[in-house]
Amino acid sequence: MSGLLDPRHLATAHLVLCAVILLWNLFTAARTSTIRSIPQPVAVVSAFAGLLLLPALVALLVTDSTVTGRVLYSIAWLWPVTVLLITAQAVLSARFKLASPAVTFFVAAYDVLVTLIAVSRYWISVSDAVPTALVALVAAERGAIAFSAQPLALLMPWFLYVPIFAPVSPGRAGPAAAFRTLLATLAAAWTALVVMNLPAGARAVTSYTRYAGERLQERPDSDFVVGLKILPVIAGAPQPTVLRNDLALADSVGAGALSVYVSPAGATNFALDSLARALDDVRGDKVLIVGLDLSGADPTPPAARTRYFRARVANVVRIASLLRPDYVVPVVDPAGAASRALGGVPAAVWIDYLRNAADAVHRAQPRVHVMAHVGGFGARDSSIFAWAASGSSPVDAAAISLFPWLGGAAALDARTRTATGWLRADRTEKPVWVLAAGGFPLAQGSPSQAQAIWGALVWATSQQPVKGLIVYEASDYAEPLGLRSAGGRVRTAALTVRQTVRALGE
Repeated sequence: MSGLLDPRHLATAHLVLCAVILLWNLFTAARTSTIRSIPQPVAVVSAFAGLLLLPALVALLVTDSTVTGRVLYSIAWLWPVTVLLITAQAVLSARFKLASPAVTFFVAAYDVLVTLIAVSRYWISVSDAVPTALVALVAAERGAIAFSAQPLALLMPWFLYVPIFAPVSPGRAGPAAAFRTLLATLAAAWTALVVMNLPAGARAVTSYTRYAGERLQERPDSDFVVGLKILPVIAGAPQPTVLRNDLALADSVGAGALSVYVSPAGATNFALDSLARALDDVRGDKVLIVGLDLSGADPTPPAARTRYFRARVANVVRIASLLRPDYVVPVVDPAGAASRALGGVPAAVWIDYLRNAADAVHRAQPRVHVMAHVGGFGARDSSIFAWAASGSSPVDAAAISLFPWLGGAAALDARTRTATGWLRADRTEKPVWVLAAGGFPLAQGSPSQAQAIWGALVWATSQQPVKGLIVYEASDYAEPLGLRSAGGRVRTAALTVRQTVRALGE
């Protein structure tokens, strides 16, 4: 890929354009109040929209996480209302012919589309019963942003299309006219991207229905465990309210396993002691899996990696010694999130690190098993999984992740086919887990999340080496992926998990 088309550059460019649009909106709202010839409806709508714009944007950005959004979730409606006001301003500007008809037309058309997306997204956040057409529109917007800005748009809802104020005066020739033309061109381009992604969005949302007729494979008693990932990534002592809510949800769905992710900053004696005490009451009847999450690490040059990974081995040993989990995962998604954070790490380096971590844990805590996890299905993931599954590696178990991404069920099916090929090729006798499985409730609808989890469970129970699946995750934290929304509403997928546990038990 060309350096100019690097995903990081595209993401930065998108955010810069959104910041420019925000400044333009604030400038236009302020300028409207100074022009006496502006029709009163335009002036009133512009004033209210300008006043609400920044608070509404803040409310939107913080209400996607349980940790930050519970207080402001009651005003999550503020963003769609503000977008609606901006759209009204653009439509009125076109109606009163306050500026170039071409500019106001493209801006107004774009704002109408953004309004539909904002209203649909809010509806999805508060209800599972949203018309498929509106869910497909949100999925199309996510697909458009994934193409033009950020490939991980499904996990980053703060990448969005910002509504644009229409000009309220004819303007002068020169830089001002060029800037307005640029705004109109940008609005037209973003509108076209969303429209072009509508067929793919609709296919993704409706594709999950194919799982409705699938059935779980019966397994002997205790041969397959369904679990739940709880808590945000631990960087200190867990918040009591968050912990209590997640454990209550785990109990309500009948989870037989819990997974927790710890960052290097959270792998301290104080934080791990607090976590150990918090989990004491549930350790007896649940499998505990603790993973070291390096997705928030700073870029590390190759020359410094030996020292960096030596420190991470020490973190893993401390986790194993203080928490004594059933499984410890030395790194979550090494070839994906961890590698992106560190700056690109070859598979051979990860394998050396996993070997060293496994040896160190086995020396310090022989009863703690070591699990090697891969989060994707690329060449590096394949190499790491094949090594972990081999009898010569010191790790005790291997694990994968199963998410559908933009392609919906078709993408999930492709991943399960690849995983099946891995299991057949390696013929491992080690237990294999699905460490993370889920869907995208805000991007593809809550029913899609439930159906994606069901599809992953159907596949996992049909593979004899697979001994468990962890649903990702209990609540919306860094990404809106939880069984419980940021506002506290329990999504449809929780019922799917509960019914699965009951069916496997019977």
